[in-house]
Amino acid sequence: MKKSLIALLLSSVALLSACSASGETKTDLEKSTTNKKLKIGITQIAEHPSLDMVRKGFEEKLKADGVDAQIIYQSAQGDLSVANTIAQSFVDKKVDLIFAISTPSAQAAKNVTSDIPIVFAAVTDPEQSDLKAENITGTSDKAPVKSQLELFNKLDPSIKKVGIVYSTSETNSQIQVKEAKKYATELGLEIVDVGVNNINDLPQGIDAMLGKSDAVYMITDNLVSSSLELLASKTNSAKKILVSAGLFDDSDAAKSIMLANGVSYKSFGEKSAQMAEQILLQNVKPSTIPFFYAEKGENFVSMDVVKQIGLDENNEIIKNAQKLN
Repeated sequence: MKKSLIALLLSSVALLSACSASGETKTDLEKSTTNKKLKIGITQIAEHPSLDMVRKGFEEKLKADGVDAQIIYQSAQGDLSVANTIAQSFVDKKVDLIFAISTPSAQAAKNVTSDIPIVFAAVTDPEQSDLKAENITGTSDKAPVKSQLELFNKLDPSIKKVGIVYSTSETNSQIQVKEAKKYATELGLEIVDVGVNNINDLPQGIDAMLGKSDAVYMITDNLVSSSLELLASKTNSAKKILVSAGLFDDSDAAKSIMLANGVSYKSFGEKSAQMAEQILLQNVKPSTIPFFYAEKGENFVSMDVVKQIGLDENNEIIKNAQKLN
């Protein structure tokens, strides 16, 4: 009897020890999973003020929210084939999430993975750019084209021809040009569009466009944005109005644009970071997070450029706009 009791007690101790070890292992595993350092790949089609501000907003928001993540950033320098290579390298590195800045970068990421979550930003039209998928969500910088074209009539009623220079390889640019032509007819304007194949053709394309137009509408085109100062310099020297379809935040390049209509690109990055946190920390499925479209933007004006081109400073649009300088 005594031996049986001792054996029973020993068995109970062994069982309790096993349970304790099992519980300890589970706790450690949960702690390890919770504290796992995340790996986020950021792919950007090119480096220019708007896209750089998106990336800055994204990274700063993650840091402010205490998200422990290793950021792997790569720029395609405007080369679509490099964008594809970058996307594939992130798959090979088994990143936890891809943050794709621009339409070409988002399309490249979508082409290489249906498993890794993708959050995009600075994409003009996600649906027409074929970016609907179970592992994708993001923020759009789609501009209110009609209301932006209306600004030309309000700034100078004599404007009849509005020039647009754009990259022929960007679907987001083709969408915007088509939309601009549709609304221009309603507003009594004519769109003079000049497409360029690469950055080397841009100076000649800008000159050709300026020679045929009364004013310039800068759509959200990555190639053109990467040469923002060149476009602004040539347009200002020709003493013509330049209206930008996006706000490039408080950068030196932004101050060379006569008037920008939009919202902060940094805010697109911050919103994208919130989406990434939902996916990575709360296990939310990307496709259940709706695409984000910004509300109508505000007008931001460079008074230095207004004076340079001789525009009336008492114009209602100018008076009511936020001043960059």
